[in-house]
This record gives sequence, structure tokens and C-alpha cells, in this order.
Amino acid sequence: MREHVGDQQGAETLYRQAADAGDRNALPNLARIREQAGDQEGAEALARQAADAGETLLTVERWWPYGLDRDGSPTPPWSADSSP
Repeated sequence: MREHVGDQQGAETLYRQAADAGDRNALPNLARIREQAGDQEGAEALARQAADAGETLLTVERWWPYGLDRDGSPTPPWSADSSP
């Protein structure tokens, strides 16, 4: 509700509390708020935390559309002419 009424800082505080309490859904929301605030590096770090915590579908598709490699680096796009 805080976010919907324009209280971004209040929303971020509550999302952080929820994340600290183990709510995996809070991390992608924190990442989104950080991105909207212009903090791309902080947003990506939070998105990576979300992915590490198992929040895969929305987080990975949003931040890394080709997924993450085992070492944690973003998977590059597949090319049409690459073959195994």
C-alpha cells in the first residue's frame, strides 16, 4: 500500500523487513524499487539474491532472459547458427 500511495522509502523499508523475515517475494520488489530509483547496480544485486533464494521464474526472466550459467554469470543469447 505504501508503494501505491507514493511512499517508496516506506515501501522499501517494509520489503526489506519482509526479505529479512524470509519472504522471497520481497526481493524482486526491492530490485524493482531500486531500479526505479536509478540504482541499477543495487537492483541487480537484489535480483541476484532473489535468484539465489530460489525466486526463479520472474526474477531470472526479467533480469537474465537467457538464464544464468552455473558460475552465476548471465547466459549469452543463443545464435541461430550455433550447434552443439
